[in-house]
Amino acid sequence: MNVRWDGIGDGPRNMSLDSELLADAERGIPGCRVYTWDTPWITLGRFQKPETALVDGYELFTIRPTGGRAVMHGHDMTVGFALPNPTDSRSIKPIYRLLVGPLVSALNLCGLECVIAEDSHYANVGKLSADCFAFSSPNDVVNPHTGKKVCGCALRVTEHGALLQASIPYKDPLIDPSLAVKGGVVMPNEPWDAARLFDAMKEVLN
Repeated sequence: MNVRWDGIGDGPRNMSLDSELLADAERGIPGCRVYTWDTPWITLGRFQKPETALVDGYELFTIRPTGGRAVMHGHDMTVGFALPNPTDSRSIKPIYRLLVGPLVSALNLCGLECVIAEDSHYANVGKLSADCFAFSSPNDVVNPHTGKKVCGCALRVTEHGALLQASIPYKDPLIDPSLAVKGGVVMPNEPWDAARLFDAMKEVLN
């Protein structure tokens, strides 16, 4: 498994490289990259519209190859992880579990205690809005004691591959999310060793 540290990038570059991960996976080559952002970019899910998700006038956004809701970056570590589709179908839940499991294990190694929400007492918590972090679905990654969503995940499944994109905050947002995303929320930080994430992903995947 090729796991690489890609450093700091802007929105279009980061989304292009994650799209390349999916294309490689569709050819049978799995891959993972860990990276950060140069400024407070917003990524929108591929089915979101900027006019309905973003505050009027906010222009620093790009579209993800995955679905889901808007995510503010710049204060997070981000993971792109792609595998060849291991099933005979495009059923979301088992493929999501397959990809998010190693991430959950790596985050716990970094000191961020977390589980998939449906494995805790916290699922379907929060208020639906354009902001990914405002609501925890059963498949989201949460603190098992408080129910706080600690990781924003989005998935894309094709006939031959699957891509997980995950945003894990480790410091305060560079700007108030409500200034960029309709219904944007600020999530209190939880201490964890973000600098270890790359090595933890390598350890778990290899």
